[in-house]
Amino acid sequence: MSQEQAIGVALDHLFSGACRTGAKGASVTSCTSDWRRVQPGDAFVAVLTADNDGHDFADRAVKRGAAAIIVERPIPVHSVPVYHVEDTRVALGELCHALVDNPSQRMRVIAVVGDQGKAATVALLESIYVAAGYEVGVLSTIKSFDGMTRSEGIDDEITPSVLAARLARMESAGCSHALLEVTSQSLAQMKLAGIELDTVVATTVDSARLDLHHTVKNYRDAQRRVLDYLSPTGLTIVNADDAVSCRWLSQVGGPALTYGLGDEAQINGIIVEENACETVFILGAGTDSAAVRTSIVGRQQVTNCLAAAAVALAHGVEFQTIAQGIESVKKLPARMERVDCGQDFPVFIDAAHTASGLRATLRAARALATGRVICVMGENVQATAEESETIRSVLRKMADVTIVTDAVTELDEAWLTEHSAAPKSEKLQIAADRQEAIAWAVAMAGQGDVVVLAGSRTPTDFTFGGAQISDTDVAREVLYAAARPMLRLVG
Repeated sequence: MSQEQAIGVALDHLFSGACRTGAKGASVTSCTSDWRRVQPGDAFVAVLTADNDGHDFADRAVKRGAAAIIVERPIPVHSVPVYHVEDTRVALGELCHALVDNPSQRMRVIAVVGDQGKAATVALLESIYVAAGYEVGVLSTIKSFDGMTRSEGIDDEITPSVLAARLARMESAGCSHALLEVTSQSLAQMKLAGIELDTVVATTVDSARLDLHHTVKNYRDAQRRVLDYLSPTGLTIVNADDAVSCRWLSQVGGPALTYGLGDEAQINGIIVEENACETVFILGAGTDSAAVRTSIVGRQQVTNCLAAAAVALAHGVEFQTIAQGIESVKKLPARMERVDCGQDFPVFIDAAHTASGLRATLRAARALATGRVICVMGENVQATAEESETIRSVLRKMADVTIVTDAVTELDEAWLTEHSAAPKSEKLQIAADRQEAIAWAVAMAGQGDVVVLAGSRTPTDFTFGGAQISDTDVAREVLYAAARPMLRLVG
């Protein structure tokens, strides 16, 4: 925990319900769950991880100068105060936020959860709030912004201490709102413990990340855990088109809103025009409405816009400001990002790599195609055998041509089995690598077709140690090469 922002925290007060052994009155200004990083005077929190059990290193933490130990099972340490809590992961989060004086209690912290559209919804909200004149901090997979410094986006590995420190910097920079993209993994690992949320937004809660959660129930329970961090007067906003998150409404005691493309949603949208360059829809709430144009295509993006609009409307932002904020977002990295080099068919870069994500992306592509949908499957597949089969089923139904790489077949040999069952079919093709797959997709496409490069990972401005070539770069190179005119000598 950063010393420069930390305040003194009385552990007897913070963990008043814990069983304590040793002297009372312990106060600390820093904490850690890594015994190797203990400094004299720190609190050491013994956390069980996939790699080790912190309880096994409590004695080493004491030798390095730990002033107190926080555990969830008895340990043979008697020289410093020991606090026995129910869950040390929760205790770690609570202590980290207390050490920076709980900034989430003074800012409007908005958490976005679900399978699809989290990062896009956060980006749209940021644009809306900036248009409304607010100072906004952001923690998403696309970017991090603490009110002063922009940096690389967060991932599942973010720690409670980093989260607390980022929120503290946002408050110091004058941010009134903090926007958080929250993953099921961080919820399952209690990484939001200690935070107080003003608003929770659910996109869709499908059966994803079974490689991590093992069962659909575990996954959905992890997502629903976000409600535990909602303040007593906090707002819950759910997707009326998503049956799972709608069930949350019976479990919240505070205010709630719904959004969606159906008439039953309180914040609703009616799509009036769709093409390869933009989608136009009518944003409605009660008797008020506004026409909104988004250059990021697909119904999923309209749903993201409705989610962001619901939050902003609940916080008093005017309709026209919301429309302005949405329309200011011209593109998002690997979110139906169009590559236009003058070709007569659209090429989209998209991050979708789960079954639900691919379904939404290919549905958007299918709506735009008068010819074939050609999909290059991403290589970042982290799925169980059941999920992989679901992905193949989605591709069989919604893509006319699917191209995978050797890297994908090495992870799951079922792709090879499917390919060998119909070796002469163009439905499934196997390329040597990602660049070859993209080249094949572009080479076979023609007018009326739509090419989707799925599972894309866009390099950030903060990537060091060698340049990375993005799917966008490869697609542009191939498209320009295909369109390059032949040089003729005349005389």
